[in-house]
Amino acid sequence: MAYKKETLKKMLEIMGDTSRKYGRMEPDQIRECISSGNRKIGRVMNVSLPPVLSCGQCKECKYLCYDVKACMQYPGTVIDARIRNWALLKKDRAEYFRRIEQKIARRRRNKYFRWHVAGDIVDRDYFENMVAIAERHPDFIFWTYTKMYSVVNGFVSDGGRIPSNLHIMFSEWRGLPMVNPYGFPEFRVVFKDEARPTGHYCPGNCDVCKATGRGCLAGETTYCLEH
Repeated sequence: MAYKKETLKKMLEIMGDTSRKYGRMEPDQIRECISSGNRKIGRVMNVSLPPVLSCGQCKECKYLCYDVKACMQYPGTVIDARIRNWALLKKDRAEYFRRIEQKIARRRRNKYFRWHVAGDIVDRDYFENMVAIAERHPDFIFWTYTKMYSVVNGFVSDGGRIPSNLHIMFSEWRGLPMVNPYGFPEFRVVFKDEARPTGHYCPGNCDVCKATGRGCLAGETTYCLEH
């Protein structure tokens, strides 16, 4: 664990340096990073935020976070991309969402969008923006994995309606209590010392579920293996 703590500390130091760089820029000088897809999730448009910095529930998972590993493998590209989005979000939240929606509006094929390959829902206002974008683009399928259970639960308990094209998976992690009164689909990591549960095994590439229409279903646990 000591090595992993050092890795995390180094990542946060690099993120701090990168944040200061973009902190000196105006929003129109910051180039957002909205990906059209990658090898891991397939041909799915996505946006990410920096791990740990944007994750309000990462106390139990930050030392095993796959994106911390990615950030440290490619700090010049991965960290830079995550921090550009983070800096834009903090400087001009409306502009951050406007640019995302602008890219969505231009998409003509593969109308799928994943929020946060890395990072998480930041707060209630952030989530409400996600909902609003989904409502304005009913021809798109949106989804996200989140540990910010209280934000989503609070939105629903206050009468908020989640569009049918916005799929939310509550991400389970060992040692992190999860409250799920509204029965959102659950996604969990199965650790090497655990037996596989009953449920749907995630193949690790979203293109597979796009082709079959399978995906994560309410009332069922979907899982992946620790990696």
